[in-house]
Amino acid sequence: MLLENINLSELPSVYLLDKDRLPNCAAIYFVSDSKSQIIYIGRTVNLVERWKAHHRFNQLKRFNRKNNLNISWLTCNRDVETLSNLENEFIKLYKPPLNWSKVVVPIRKITPAETALQQSLYQLAKFNVIVFGFDPISDEDAPTVYLVYPVYGLKGLSGSIRTALKNINKKASSLKWKEYKTYPKSSGKFGLWETEYNGLTIDLSPFDNLVYFMEDSNRRTLAGIELMAFSSEQLELILENEENENTSGLEALEYDPIPVENVYKNKSINDNCKNTVEVEPWEELEPMPEGGARVMNRTFFYANDVEIEVCANENGKYFIRHNLYLWIMYTKKNSDVPNEITIRRLQDEIDRLPTIRWSGYRFRYETIRFSEDDVEVDSLLLPLAMFEDLMKDKYGIHNTKVLEEIKKGEYKSKPDDSERIKLFAWLQSNSLFSLL
Repeated sequence: MLLENINLSELPSVYLLDKDRLPNCAAIYFVSDSKSQIIYIGRTVNLVERWKAHHRFNQLKRFNRKNNLNISWLTCNRDVETLSNLENEFIKLYKPPLNWSKVVVPIRKITPAETALQQSLYQLAKFNVIVFGFDPISDEDAPTVYLVYPVYGLKGLSGSIRTALKNINKKASSLKWKEYKTYPKSSGKFGLWETEYNGLTIDLSPFDNLVYFMEDSNRRTLAGIELMAFSSEQLELILENEENENTSGLEALEYDPIPVENVYKNKSINDNCKNTVEVEPWEELEPMPEGGARVMNRTFFYANDVEIEVCANENGKYFIRHNLYLWIMYTKKNSDVPNEITIRRLQDEIDRLPTIRWSGYRFRYETIRFSEDDVEVDSLLLPLAMFEDLMKDKYGIHNTKVLEEIKKGEYKSKPDDSERIKLFAWLQSNSLFSLL
């Protein structure tokens, strides 16, 4: 029997609430909504008896209030093995959403597969997922779009992505994401995911040092959702070092293989983006010519009685000199240690942050000339947002009583509190950018 040749609209059917009119026969039955979308498939040796006390009836009855449901059926012989095989084949073909949901979950809305896919990609775009490439031709597997998400060493956004995709899987939809591989905790516990839509596989995996490719990436759409995408040049450069037969047909994505209307076309990716860890390409200054000085202006202001010097370049980007950081963290304005050790210390301290936003930032000692008074100093520059992230982290604060007061919002500054504690407490509910 060729399942694709069966026209379900021609099968006998009754309304859900008329289930007592079902015949006494062995059958594969289909529950469909007013738009003829199949939402559940089952099997039985006695159709009318099965629906007298069907475990899904109360769930379906709630949904039926706003969307009239039908039960149609395909009469079969009573062989249990044949029925089971047919049911599995039909489920595989139509992917009815309720066959993947729990019976106890109230169904208020069936989410079409294309909508669930767009919701998935919309969430993934918030985590700076990039389209790695597209393999349109495959001997055995379906055509595949490969997506990658940023990680750096053992840190990344795998947990946030796992939460987002599991929330998508809770919807009553035929589109489901499968975490087909999970790295052990010692290797970052990164997840590899895949889903299918209309014969196309979408694969999602971690990619180390992806932040370096963001700035030069293209913008492409997948299912109408705009994502960053590797250019042909970027992909070719990466594949040159790959000796893998599976990448032979891989090419940069140039057109949308899922041409559906974008339901988010008038909505910003950052709208309603709660509990999302953003990963943005940072502002890294171009190296100065040898012997040259970087001209900047500086401003002083106070945050909770802590004096902050902010330097700004001609593009209006804000930075903090490392001397201020050392003074607040270690009460030392000038360090006697070699420059390379200071750089290594800063790199270690941004690597311990819970975000990968600053991973790979390149620190450089250089001469800075302040435009107000022509004073020149040698220093490292930290982007103001990096400095703020470092100061908001509780690393180096060992007073558990003060930490508890800050957490409960009961902290009040004391004369003998260190600048580190004062600034840490202030930043829990404020931003240095608000003072500029």
